Order: sequence, then C-alpha cells, then structure tokens
Amino acid sequence: METSNVSGTANSSGQLQLGNGAQFWVYLSPQNNTAKMISTWRVTFSQGNWSDSISSDAPTKQIQTPNLSGIFDIKVELLSGSTGTWRQIPPQQGSYNEIGCNSNCASMVGIVADSTTPPPGAVNAHFWTTWDAMCKAQ
Repeated sequence: METSNVSGTANSSGQLQLGNGAQFWVYLSPQNNTAKMISTWRVTFSQGNWSDSISSDAPTKQIQTPNLSGIFDIKVELLSGSTGTWRQIPPQQGSYNEIGCNSNCASMVGIVADSTTPPPGAVNAHFWTTWDAMCKAQ
C-alpha cells in the first residue's frame, strides 16, 4: 500500500494509507482565524447506509470507508454560540453538498470563516471541497 505524507497539512494526523476505499479529512483554513471563529463544527460524509463524521472533538481524524468510492453526500455544520443549535453552513461557489472520491484516493473538505467580526447570530463560515486530492497509482 502506498503511503502519502501529509504532515504539513493542517488538521492531518500524519500519514494516509491510500487504497481499499475512499478517504476523507477536514482542513480548517487559517484565513480569518477560522479555528478560533468556528470552534465547534462537524462534517458528516454518507453514501447509501454508510456514514461517518469528523468534528472539532477530533479534528485530525481521517475517515477510511469500507471499500466505497464515488459520490458522497456531505453536511457541514457548526454549533451556534448564540442559539446553542447546529446550523448547516453553505458551500462556496463551485462546491456543493457532495464530494467525489475514488477507492484509491483521499478527498478533503475545507472550512473557512467569513469574518473575524460576524454579525450576531450569523452563520460565519462556508466550505469547499477537493475531490481526489491525493491518489495511489493503481
């Protein structure tokens, strides 16, 4: 199995063992001090009856699917400090609430804060996706 070193990638726990199913990780952008502005978040990946999440509780978690590939639905949410409820954040232009990943690849979701001074109650973030960010030769 081919190993790709992603130690320079924010929110990565180190090595990805590519192959045997699509893999995912989440990247928090340094723009607008995202990690401070968006302190409690979760990204849920799903396809058919399979799903898994990466959250601020374990931000360096990497998901390895059980030999799945193709298009996965994603839901990116943050916990609103003012209301105490989970609120879905929108994709930036060009991204959607889905992500593609081949069984020999890893894809990522990036979260970025919109502002360091958001209006009260605002959903102050959006996300983007990178399909097949890293792949192992087949």
